[in-house]
Amino acid sequence: MGRICPIGHFFASTALLVITAHADWRADAGFTQLQAELGEAIPTGAGIPVMMSEASQSGNFYAQGTAGTSAYAGTGILAGKTIIPYSGASGTSGHAATVASNFCGNTSSISPGVTELHAWLANDFAVNLYNTNPLPSYAGSVQNHSWVASFGSDSIDGTFLRRLDALIHRDGVIVSTPMNNGAAMSKLLANAYHGISAGLRSGNHPKTHSSVDVLGRMKPDLVVNEGFTSFAGPAVASVATLLLDAIRPGFPDADDPRVVKAIMLSAASKQNLLGWKRTSTNRPYDEVFGAGELHVLNAYHILAAGRQTASNSLSCPLQGWDKGSSSTVVPNRYFFTLPDARWGATISATITWHRTIANNYASSSLANLDLRLVNATGFTTSSTVTESISSVDNVEHLFLRNLPPGDYALEVSAGTANVTYGIAWEVQLGTGPQLTLTRSGAQNMLALSQLDPLKSYSIEGSADLIHWQSAATIRTADTTPATSATWQESNSSGAKFYRLNWTP
Repeated sequence: MGRICPIGHFFASTALLVITAHADWRADAGFTQLQAELGEAIPTGAGIPVMMSEASQSGNFYAQGTAGTSAYAGTGILAGKTIIPYSGASGTSGHAATVASNFCGNTSSISPGVTELHAWLANDFAVNLYNTNPLPSYAGSVQNHSWVASFGSDSIDGTFLRRLDALIHRDGVIVSTPMNNGAAMSKLLANAYHGISAGLRSGNHPKTHSSVDVLGRMKPDLVVNEGFTSFAGPAVASVATLLLDAIRPGFPDADDPRVVKAIMLSAASKQNLLGWKRTSTNRPYDEVFGAGELHVLNAYHILAAGRQTASNSLSCPLQGWDKGSSSTVVPNRYFFTLPDARWGATISATITWHRTIANNYASSSLANLDLRLVNATGFTTSSTVTESISSVDNVEHLFLRNLPPGDYALEVSAGTANVTYGIAWEVQLGTGPQLTLTRSGAQNMLALSQLDPLKSYSIEGSADLIHWQSAATIRTADTTPATSATWQESNSSGAKFYRLNWTP
């Protein structure tokens, strides 16, 4: 699958060499709903330059071939776009064509308005980034690199990753770094801290997490309903491109890779991942599915809610984002209220920040930021509901279902002051778990809905609404996680009332 390239000890491989049919990931990402909602006002990526690099596939590495390095007009699905090649003549790569199609294709991406596509051979891009001083710049506000690689040395790979992170931090570019397919975690590029690593909703990607430059950091960040990680990466990049189109010039404070990443992670859907769970407070993500499935509809809603700055005296809406600066004195707090009779059906929140990289790229340090959801009374906080407190990741993520009505706050705390972070959150309102009773002959039938798929619920029965007894315990998980359940009991004893009991 890999091949040794003639420059140094670098080798790169495409994550896929055979193109197969697949479902349209855009529908699962909420794009159809966003189109219906916004109509002609939907962002298209217009005005946002993008860049991609590709490993050689039988000597070809461009989405559409060219005889040299002069800019040329795209055709077909890339019609209306100018392609700028940086690595000399090449024929068309089927792999690169599909990547570009998901990234900015006219009928197969969510950023069809892109008109400027910069294209590199992966080897040229990697060696140029590693060897050039001072650190080079690259055209393109969003980059996608659908290949896996190594220079053959953890030390060199680590230096390359630090240079890539330094580039993201300095230039404010958003970089999608797809993972490998299968079980083996590649060294490059998904190990980067500042990029957005992409996996598959099927789970066919490595589950061992970071493999170089500090082990155990959680990967991937997002998953996509695609057949191969190579094509999940440009889907992530396409959403970032659409968001940048909305950000420029409407939300200038969000024009930062930390904020965009936080928005995309908080927007991640668990609808098709009912088994999603965090194993501990120091693990921000699900061990397989990261923050969840890519979702542009949620992301756009979070962005459109606008910037909400931390405050100890003002409440925030149920969706929003901020570009904040950490404090070691008191946590930065974002208060919000769930009104009476309205539950938080789902609550998602994320912070992400950048590591500090030495000028010679030989080392780095990472500030430790934590994210908590806490109970509040007005603007006075009390107990912790849940927290994300990893000591190795540069992201903290919270997700829970069925939060009862009341006052709450998101708290960002830090051991280092003045660390710039992006934060984003989304609360989707609901009515909380529901129980419906119907009677059929000698049976009482109960239908339970809007449940947390990873909890146990107790059904209690009463004949007089005064004396209650446990009737059954229902677990909505384990083999097949679900948000609904049914149960029945003989009605031979006459009329009966039921209630649902659980620990929120």
